[in-house]
Order: sequence, then structure tokens, then C-alpha cells
Amino acid sequence: MSGFGVDFFNADDRAAALNDGSYLNIPRNVRSHVNTLFESFVLDHISRRSSCAFETTLRSGITFDQTARARAAGFVIEMRYVALRDFSMHVERVKMRADAGGHSAPESVLRTIYAASIRNLARAIREMDFVHVYDNSTWGLTPSVLLQAESGEVVYLAEDIPDWLAIALG
Repeated sequence: MSGFGVDFFNADDRAAALNDGSYLNIPRNVRSHVNTLFESFVLDHISRRSSCAFETTLRSGITFDQTARARAAGFVIEMRYVALRDFSMHVERVKMRADAGGHSAPESVLRTIYAASIRNLARAIREMDFVHVYDNSTWGLTPSVLLQAESGEVVYLAEDIPDWLAIALG
């Protein structure tokens, strides 16, 4: 449950909870079970016509399948995409999170997730009702808005955008 009164699902947190509270060495069967729980969470909210929120890396098509179902059921889809100025900053943040007891992944896996996420951002802009893209590079400060899109159209684009966003926009 989120502090905003909307049910929230975070797959990494759920997997850790099922792994005795540890983000380390989560077995594949636990990850698989959590993926099933995640899909059920979204489908249940759609069938009950109840708003929800979830965290995703936007690396696969399942998010788009789920949002298409939700839109067909009358939901408005809003996505907040938070990224850092460049890939190396992502690697550093994951290392910091791991050092604090959170989950991590090898750099090669992070690079694959990062590339897929950037590729899928343009699709999200086209298919979701509202998309807000933020740069969270400056530690401790409120993320800055890089882009806002409504119904597939960019309505705001910051003057100084990072290379990854320029690539995502084509």
C-alpha cells in the first residue's frame, strides 16, 4: 500500500520479503512466483476497477500488455519515468543500494535492462495517456522534469536533455 491511498506493488521488495527479508541471492523460483503475483495484482485491480501503482524497469512488453488492458477497461494510464544523466550513474547508485543491503545486479545485466528501458520509453510515450520523465542525477534534490507527454504528444521538453532521451525520442 502506498502513502497516497493507492495500492502499490514493488516486485523487488516482494521478492525480498519472500526471501527472509534479504535482497541477496533471491532464487529464480521466488522471482517467478513474484512475477505471477505482480501480474495477478494488476489484473485484479483492473477487474475491480481499482487504481493501482507499480514499479517497473520498463524492460519488457508485459507493462504494455497490462496498460492496454487497463485502458480498454477505462483507466487513464500515467507513467513517471525516473532516470539518471548517464549509465555510469545508474551503476553507482545500484552499488550504493547494494552496500546498504538492497538489491543489485551485475553491470552486464544492468546494461541490458537500461538499453531495453530506453528503447521502450518511446513506446510508452505513444501508448500511455500521460508520461513524465525526470532526471534524478543530483543526489538529495528533487528530480528535474525533462519531458511531459499527453496522449502520445510531447507537450514539454527541457532545453538540455541527456543523450539517452534524445536517442529514445529518435
